Amino acid sequence: MKGEITILFATAVRAEQEQFSEYIRLNKLSYKLLLPADLKEADAFLTNNKDIDIIVTDLHFASGAFADWLSLWPHPAIILAYYGEESKVLEIIHDESSSFIMRDTQYRHLGSLPAMIHKVLGVNESIKRQNAHLQLSEKRYMNLMNSLPDIVYTLDGDGRFVYVNEAISQLGYTPSELIGKHFSTILHQDDVPKVSRRFVLQDLNGVRTGPEGAPRLFDERRTGKRMTKNLVVRLKPKSPSPYFETSAVVYAFGEVASVGVTMPEFDGGSIGTVGIIRDVSHHQNREEQLEKELSLKETLLKETYHRIKNNLQIVSSLLHLYLGDMNDPEAKAILYNVQNHIESISLVHEQLFSSEAFEKIETRSFIHSLVEQVLQTYEVDTTTVVVDIVCDSVLIGSQQAIPLSLVIVEVLAVSLNHLYNREKSAILVRFVMLDDQTVQLEVSDSSLLFANRHISEMGTTIIEALCQQLKGNYTWERDGKSKFVLSFPLFFDKPDKNSYA
Repeated sequence: MKGEITILFATAVRAEQEQFSEYIRLNKLSYKLLLPADLKEADAFLTNNKDIDIIVTDLHFASGAFADWLSLWPHPAIILAYYGEESKVLEIIHDESSSFIMRDTQYRHLGSLPAMIHKVLGVNESIKRQNAHLQLSEKRYMNLMNSLPDIVYTLDGDGRFVYVNEAISQLGYTPSELIGKHFSTILHQDDVPKVSRRFVLQDLNGVRTGPEGAPRLFDERRTGKRMTKNLVVRLKPKSPSPYFETSAVVYAFGEVASVGVTMPEFDGGSIGTVGIIRDVSHHQNREEQLEKELSLKETLLKETYHRIKNNLQIVSSLLHLYLGDMNDPEAKAILYNVQNHIESISLVHEQLFSSEAFEKIETRSFIHSLVEQVLQTYEVDTTTVVVDIVCDSVLIGSQQAIPLSLVIVEVLAVSLNHLYNREKSAILVRFVMLDDQTVQLEVSDSSLLFANRHISEMGTTIIEALCQQLKGNYTWERDGKSKFVLSFPLFFDKPDKNSYA
């Protein structure tokens, strides 16, 4: 607190001014008194003396007009009041640094006036320091808000801008020109009915959505788990100008996070909104580009499957021509087997080409087609040999579909290579899920002549290699009848470097 205190002492009791002047002189107080005679002089003192520290007055100076105007002056005040005037004093005192003293007819209240002056000035000084700190904090906060690349905004209960930071300049606006305007000013017109309380909540009236189904709104008023997050809207820039190079028909994308907030400054008005908009145009464009690239790669890969299938069909057709000119049964059996291998791989690529589940094959239709193809190659008479197929519908990756198909071809070949020794019999092809991760293939032959059939060492080696590639275990009973059982786990990771492709 400074050395000399300047006091504007404006009361209707002249003797009170004289008594306090004498009290100051006798107690050698470092006070400077300004004693106005009327309202005009008091106004002149306040206007011309910038160093006034405090005002002391009553409810009767200038017929009470001065007391009514105390709030117009940036000075703390002490009101000298008579008993019975308390309610009027409380109406006038709004500043928490101001106070009052009840008068005594013997002027004894003047003795406590210095202590009250000291207290009021101390409170006023503390408030000034707090205000200076708040102003500094607010300035830092505003500088921080304006330095953010994200758009930060506050809306009133009607969805109109109360605050928006400098980042709005990215769209060509200045914060001041948006204050009081509706948020839809910066929104694509087609997005407004999708993300505005005015439209969205009409359709949800009475509906219990829960946090997961809660609508996403730019003018959000809810907090907690139901607050709006990750709302993507299109932002509309201001009309083109020499200072903002953009097109009126080009829209950026914004990711909005907003939450409801009570705003006391609106004197009981509707809950408003505090929100942040982050420019995700680059990410959105990149995502769209990646989707296009992925679609192109899928198209190219499917085309590759189609071309491989066609090339394999050509090779199979050439083998079929050679088979027509051959008379050696053993040679024909070998070429039939090779042709079936080629056809099975071709079938895998055909299924991949037409599959909706990319790089996966549905086993039920695939195994039916594969068995039918093998029967056609060996020209099986279905009245003599009945083939039953029991198959679960399982999605299997291409890296397993090829070795699986080759195993089925190899095992079936053993039964079908000796049709001329065969009486009427049945072959069962069974493919089922054992649990969530494991499948089982069974190929059984009811023919009693199976024990007489020769299984080449090469065929056994191929089957063992294919089962190892499937990471499975197999058994093959050949005691009169034949029963081949293979169990293996499903996997959809990248194929081994030695696997079929």
